[in-house]
Amino acid sequence: MKKRTVLSLTTAAVILAAYVPNEPILANTPSSEVIKETKVGSIIKQNNIKYKVLTVEGNIGTVQVGNGVTPVQFEAGQDGKSFTIPTKITVGDKVFTVTEVASEAFSYYPDETGRIIYYPSSITIPSSIKKIQKNGFHGSKAKTIIFENGSQLEKIEDKAFNFSELEEIELPASLEYIGTSAFSFSQKLKKLTFSSSSKLELISHEAFANLSNLEKLTLPKSVKTLGSNLFKNTTSLKHVDVEEGNESFASIDGVLFSKDKTKLICYPSKKNDESYKTPKETKELTSYSFDKNSYLKRLELNDGLEKIGTFAFEDAIKLEEISLPNSLETIERLAFYRNLELKELILPDNVKNFGKHVMNGLPKLKRLTIGNNINSLPSFFLSGSLDSLKEIHIKNKSTEFSVKKDTFAIPETVKFYVTSEHIKDVLKSNLSTSNDIIVEKVDNIKQETNVDKPKEGTGKTETDVTKPKEGTGKTETDVTKPKEGTGKTETDVAKPKEGNR
Repeated sequence: MKKRTVLSLTTAAVILAAYVPNEPILANTPSSEVIKETKVGSIIKQNNIKYKVLTVEGNIGTVQVGNGVTPVQFEAGQDGKSFTIPTKITVGDKVFTVTEVASEAFSYYPDETGRIIYYPSSITIPSSIKKIQKNGFHGSKAKTIIFENGSQLEKIEDKAFNFSELEEIELPASLEYIGTSAFSFSQKLKKLTFSSSSKLELISHEAFANLSNLEKLTLPKSVKTLGSNLFKNTTSLKHVDVEEGNESFASIDGVLFSKDKTKLICYPSKKNDESYKTPKETKELTSYSFDKNSYLKRLELNDGLEKIGTFAFEDAIKLEEISLPNSLETIERLAFYRNLELKELILPDNVKNFGKHVMNGLPKLKRLTIGNNINSLPSFFLSGSLDSLKEIHIKNKSTEFSVKKDTFAIPETVKFYVTSEHIKDVLKSNLSTSNDIIVEKVDNIKQETNVDKPKEGTGKTETDVTKPKEGTGKTETDVTKPKEGTGKTETDVAKPKEGNR
């Protein structure tokens, strides 16, 4: 009988040992069980906060604050107050340094059942933290984030602070990397600064996008790489500065460029000039480069510019005039989108590449001219609100000219002016509306890029009314040097004097 009892107890012990649940380990767990369970991946719970073990070597190790799945649950007494993440936690005879903020650790999501979620107003990150993982502070209710002196933070991952209620943050000198959309949609963020002697090298795509209250930002001299659309829809931005000594980027009057000025990266939304001319070195306007600007009325793009990026002029709502150079080759998708005041657009001869919906929502556009060497137009080339559009002039004379069935989504009242019956036939066979198509004689078609318009009120071109050359009483044209071997000027040879015809 005794043997059977001993056997039953032994069997039960084996079954119970196999049935130990995978529960969080409490701080006061007896040391023998702690040593057995505190391995990499184990979850430790201390003071109602969960930690996940990252490394263990003997009696020391590292942990991340948060289990990487669910947010830390704060208590009522912590609501609206300051909270400091511990530097270390002790479990039995083991000491763990907190080196990372886990994904979702301090994120905030409203409870679907209406239960109150408590959250501190300020969070201090200890100097031991080296990485803030993806979504670590997503939707955070904290107004300020403070980094302890001597911070070792190296990396802020994607979306770490997006949709947060941060109002200000100073990033530590140790930081080297900011991930994609790291601070995007943090609508209350007014002040974002970098520590002196910053080591920051890379800021990824849209890191500071959709920040409606950020007014200025200075990039450290250490920054080498910027992702695309960095300040997209950052609607209060007045200027972007670059710390002296930066070898990759430059700021000219608050406008952000690559160091050699070949790329214009950001013309701030609240830069309050009414006119602007791009530098002669500029070859590309990057995506969203002028988006949401609410002051600019006249823009002259330099000769040498080759590319206009996606959404480059999105919601540049005051833009009335834009001069496009003959060097332009590429206009990407929705480059001209919701430009509410733009009245005329002349696409120069050499544009070869168009994105879809390249012009969309231009309610005051009256006239569009399409240059001579533009042989094909893509789907959804011209669409959206075009209530004022009256004329489309196509200068192409080639038999290779082509359009798609959905190239033009325009009112039926718009008239086309073309150079040949072939162009007319191409349009007729592809238009979904019965627009008038007028074939003009080639001799009567003005070359928009070569013929000066008469100066207002004079009937003369800008050249005709050139100001007198200083000290002569004659214009630049009058004092042209004599044509070789004639004793006459270029002007004399070219035109008979009035009255002697």
